[in-house]
Amino acid sequence: MFEHRYREGKPHGVPDFPFHIYKVVHPPGVHTILPIHWHNEMEIIYLDRGSAAFKIENREYTVREGEALIVHPGELHSGFNDQRDGICYFSIVFKFSWLSSHPSDRIEELFLAPIIKGNMRLPTLLSVKSGTQLELLNHVRQILLQYEHQLPAYEMSLKGIMLLLVADIYRFSLLEHHRVPDKHPVRESNRQIKKVLAYMEEHSRDKLDLDQLAAVMSLSRSHFCTFFKSQTGLRPMEYLNYLRVNNAAKLLRSGTCNILEASLDSGFQHASYFAKWFKYYMKMTPSEYKAHYSSDI
Repeated sequence: MFEHRYREGKPHGVPDFPFHIYKVVHPPGVHTILPIHWHNEMEIIYLDRGSAAFKIENREYTVREGEALIVHPGELHSGFNDQRDGICYFSIVFKFSWLSSHPSDRIEELFLAPIIKGNMRLPTLLSVKSGTQLELLNHVRQILLQYEHQLPAYEMSLKGIMLLLVADIYRFSLLEHHRVPDKHPVRESNRQIKKVLAYMEEHSRDKLDLDQLAAVMSLSRSHFCTFFKSQTGLRPMEYLNYLRVNNAAKLLRSGTCNILEASLDSGFQHASYFAKWFKYYMKMTPSEYKAHYSSDI
């Protein structure tokens, strides 16, 4: 019941159940396992296999198998794999306000509201090295199991486990006070990169060049390229092609179009250029990828 995750331009879950889990699998040799992005929901990233480095805003974390990261709304985050092994992780994406009570009660006022308002933060890294955090990681695994099997009333079970996770974070005194970054240049850089990333995602199917992208930030081509690489680790057109390839992969998995249609609908103008970038990111040709998902492997 898990869905592969690529794009952030869509709502996660449905309005009356804003909760969704994505399974992400990358074979050995894939460096960028999570392109830089952000969204307005909270996210728990659980590493099921392998080890990887994740960056949240300007902080870097090494995450090992069985560990998890908690990403708060609006935070830029990305992931990389410098190891030889493949990677599998789950992204649990949800609106924290979904846990609230209506009308408001004691639980909401004392425990949930400080987090919703941004005054308090959940811990970023849940490590297997900590005995108390092992209990929290067990809650995360229970969430994955409930979502996978989706037995009757699984939605209620998920909400209950999520509340238990938050309650145990309070019980173990693991909440963190939210601190606004002191350095204005850092906040401005984040604002600027978010602006251009949103533009690239919205127009990924259009014909874009460096001059257009640089104009979004009112920079010259050279300054824009330097800034973009420093913030994302990728050149602008690499990131754009990553978005396009992932959109094409989604279309191929759906079985609704052939390879040429997926290529054109994703913004590629030439089949050979599409095939080159598809194999670069997916480690297989478009034909192999389509056959892999058609066979339900």
